[in-house]
Amino acid sequence: MTRRIFFTIAAAALVLVAGSRPAGAQSLSLSDFKIPFDFVANGKAFTAGQYTLSANLAGEVLTLEPLVVKGSSAFLPVEARLGERKQLSEPELIFDKLNGKLYLSELFVPGEDGYLVLSTKASHTHESVKGSKKKS
Repeated sequence: MTRRIFFTIAAAALVLVAGSRPAGAQSLSLSDFKIPFDFVANGKAFTAGQYTLSANLAGEVLTLEPLVVKGSSAFLPVEARLGERKQLSEPELIFDKLNGKLYLSELFVPGEDGYLVLSTKASHTHESVKGSKKKS
């Protein structure tokens, strides 16, 4: 009898642990981008190529992942959400250009608030890249 109770409790605990994936671990795919230049995202260097961006459900962290070479990704803490600055028909990445390097700074998705992931204080210019909205 004691053995049966122990296994029942252990099985229930296993089900609870396996089913309680934190909300932060779940994500929403936002867009794919073909970035035609090398860039830096959250201090990590990336080469030109195809990338996908997703956000955790709370909108606190973006994840940048290459579509071709898996394993080389970056987590981008969201500093602030931004109002849509202009009407968009497709997603757009904004890069801050400073001292000859491009730093991923903002993401805008049509119909949603934007994401600020880098606030550059020094004088800089911008480069933008259009993406394709993921189908839900």
